[in-house]
Amino acid sequence: MRLTLRLSPALQKTVKGKLELSLPGGTIGQCLQAGQQDFAELRELLFRRDRLNPQILLFHNNTLITAADFTAPVAEQDVLDIIPAIEAG
Repeated sequence: MRLTLRLSPALQKTVKGKLELSLPGGTIGQCLQAGQQDFAELRELLFRRDRLNPQILLFHNNTLITAADFTAPVAEQDVLDIIPAIEAG
């Protein structure tokens, strides 16, 4: 399976100018781990002291998620949006 990771335009510079990544894996966590292998900047963006960065919001198929949801399986066409909390209002 693959997960489409979309970054807010405010974060575009964070991951080598990319707004969208396609990440392999069976769960959200596996996909994010795969993304961190190719883009070390992704780990710095998502985590602070081995906890999910509180300044970042994650939406899996338009549903707000937390680190507890990283074990959720992904299916083709799934999307994970990363948005700075300040942009979410």
